Amino acid sequence: MKSSVAAVLRAFDDGRDRSELYRGWRAGLSAGLTHPTILAQVGAHGGATRALRDHLLAGTTRGEDITTLVRKAPHLLEPFESALLRMGEESGQLETTLIALADFHMRQYKLLLAVKRWLSYPMFVSLVAVVITPLPLAFQGRTTLYFIAAGSGLALWFAAGGLLLARLAQRYQRRPGFVRARFARTLALTIGAGLTLPRAVTLAAEASGDPALVRHVRQFSERTLSTQSLQQTLAGAPVMTPELEGALLVAEQTGDFATSIGRLADLYEDGFR
Repeated sequence: MKSSVAAVLRAFDDGRDRSELYRGWRAGLSAGLTHPTILAQVGAHGGATRALRDHLLAGTTRGEDITTLVRKAPHLLEPFESALLRMGEESGQLETTLIALADFHMRQYKLLLAVKRWLSYPMFVSLVAVVITPLPLAFQGRTTLYFIAAGSGLALWFAAGGLLLARLAQRYQRRPGFVRARFARTLALTIGAGLTLPRAVTLAAEASGDPALVRHVRQFSERTLSTQSLQQTLAGAPVMTPELEGALLVAEQTGDFATSIGRLADLYEDGFR
């Protein structure tokens, strides 16, 4: 886990960076360029997205396919993202997959902006506390000792405060509205991309970031997940609400998950709870 404040704040921007990577990659494919040529030209900032771009560039330059490279780097991709990239290449629909992933990551980046705003207050309070707490030393005329204490506290805050921020961010992201938004968006994306129902609902649960939802889905075998309705699978799950149940009913009856579940995901991302 990243420990510095700067590293944690930087990680919040990875969704924007990944969206830009996928959009540039898709544009290059549309122009008929090869993977190495595209990836060498597509910019990527630091962090996981830069590591992913470098990994793909090195591998495609050696002649390896995307499926092989994705399997080699599970730490750089979310499980649903890896599955979609593999399926996109194998089905000849990589361009469509890339634009869908680009849209997904941009939406997630916008969601995380709310997390950053929520974290701004505890960050400010803790930073002020580091400076104010040793003030009695200055009042006692021990200014050198005060500056040493305050300076050490600030250094520790910037170097290790990210651990606290990461835990606070994780706590925020497990709020019901955030979990439902991630679940609904991933479910619509994976089913729309053609993944099987068991695989899609399992990946959506993992992408939600809610351990309770993951445990709920994992209690069912793949056979059960493929034969029972999503309403039955999610009955009693922490993510379930009347509007989600209704959207699932419509989606399963019409076969159009992008419209019903996708629109509900839009509402969740806009703040509907």
